Amino acid sequence: MSNMSYCRFTNTRADLDDCLEALRNDEGLNDFEVRAGRNMFMEFLDFCRDYDIISGYDSERMTDLFDSLRKKEEDDDA
Repeated sequence: MSNMSYCRFTNTRADLDDCLEALRNDEGLNDFEVRAGRNMFMEFLDFCRDYDIISGYDSERMTDLFDSLRKKEEDDDA
């Protein structure tokens, strides 16, 4: 469900905080969440680069970060 225009940033901010907390805690993610998280962060970084907020970013490092979370989950299930 999409957010209403009057609260989209407020609602999304709370969800983003939850996502960042999961990354900070190295929480394991399923394959779908790994792809969605990586794509979301890369899309945001592309936006920042396109608007000259940042000069660039290391997409390989971003991929490695999310891949490491997938591997951690698989190890926990063993």
